[in-house]
Amino acid sequence: MTVRLRVSGDPDEIEVMVKVLGVVFDLTGSGRLYPNHGSRGVRVYLMARIPWAGEREQPRRGDGHE
Repeated sequence: MTVRLRVSGDPDEIEVMVKVLGVVFDLTGSGRLYPNHGSRGVRVYLMARIPWAGEREQPRRGDGHE
């Protein structure tokens, strides 16, 4: 299971948050910071995957598996 994340805020706070999220999730992304439009701060885009510790990926709803 992989989800896309957008983290927005102060650059120093984003750095800490990405480290905290990395403890639980496998994170990928460029780590590039983009300035926010119309508000203060910056944003970063990431992909987060839950590590299943050797289990196969959980089936998605409607794929025929129960």
